[in-house]
Amino acid sequence: MGMSGFIDLLFLGSGVYLIYTACMAKKNGTIAANVMLDKNADEKSIKDRTGYIEYMYKKIIIAGALIIIAGIVNLVNDYYISSIALNWVGIIMILVAIVVYAVAYKNGRKQYMEIQKKGSKK
Repeated sequence: MGMSGFIDLLFLGSGVYLIYTACMAKKNGTIAANVMLDKNADEKSIKDRTGYIEYMYKKIIIAGALIIIAGIVNLVNDYYISSIALNWVGIIMILVAIVVYAVAYKNGRKQYMEIQKKGSKK
C-alpha cells in the first residue's frame, strides 16, 4: 500500500470516528471534546446540551459520510481506476465536509455556548 492509500484509509477512519462520536452524543449525551468542542471550550459553557447535540448531530453525520465516501472513492481510484478527475471529486468531497463541519461548529458555538471574553469575569 502506498502513501496515498494510507492517507485514504486515514480519511475513511476519521469519517467513521466522526459518525461514531455523533451517535454516542445522541445516544448517551457524551460530547467528544476533540469533535464537538475546541481545545479552549469547556462542556460547562454549553447552555443547552441537548439542543447543541441535536444541532451538531446531523451536520457531523453528513461530514463523516462525505469523508467516508471520499475515502472509498480515492481508494478505488488509487488501486483500480487512476483518474485525475475522480481524485479531484474525492478532494472536493473532503473540502465540502470540512466546510459543513466548520460552519456548523461556528454557528452551534454561537447559538448554544456562552463565549467568555478574555478579561471579563462572570
